[in-house]
Amino acid sequence: MYYSYPYIRSNSDPRQNDRKLLVTGEGTVSVEPDRAVVILGVVTEDSNLQKAQQENAEYTDNVINALLQENIPRNNIRTQDYRIDMNYDYKEGVQIFRGYRVTNLLRVIIEAIDKVGLIVDIAVDHGANVVRNIELTIANQDRYYEEALKRAVENAQVKASIIAQELGVSISSVPYSLKEISRREDTVPRPVVLGVSTESPTTPIEPGRLEVNAKVEAEFQY
Repeated sequence: MYYSYPYIRSNSDPRQNDRKLLVTGEGTVSVEPDRAVVILGVVTEDSNLQKAQQENAEYTDNVINALLQENIPRNNIRTQDYRIDMNYDYKEGVQIFRGYRVTNLLRVIIEAIDKVGLIVDIAVDHGANVVRNIELTIANQDRYYEEALKRAVENAQVKASIIAQELGVSISSVPYSLKEISRREDTVPRPVVLGVSTESPTTPIEPGRLEVNAKVEAEFQY
């Protein structure tokens, strides 16, 4: 994103227009995550493909119904991956067919951040035997990115002012040009490693905080 300011004709030495000061500005906003994205599901194995599929479907339905009972909206639950693989054993270099593996993974958005551990446990209790990962995110990231962007511009202005003061020159507080270097998509969700606790009745999930960062490049004339 570029911002340009109109050129103003000056009676001063035109060579001064070539004197520019280039700085970068950075802004950060620390935010508590307000939702989690969890990948979980069911893996079943059997020498009979139809039996493996049927068992997987039953367990997956149980998991989905349990999530719905916990007030997870249906549109927050979708299939992430479904596949059928063949399992083999190897004996003395010979490949021996062992059976089929059916995998059905769900992508679940949990908006009650304080219930993530509980909901994961409920899913496991109802048949989920895979919890692939948990990512903590921000639902309304634009709001925080815009604040970080504002701080980045202010940071660039402060840097330029300090440098100009050290050089003994005067600059305008308004940059001649301004370039947005970062993007809203640059904020990466924070993955969570599931902990094990003998004291907590549910899987402990610590939300912590996320950082939303913005960066700009500003050019000032002096």
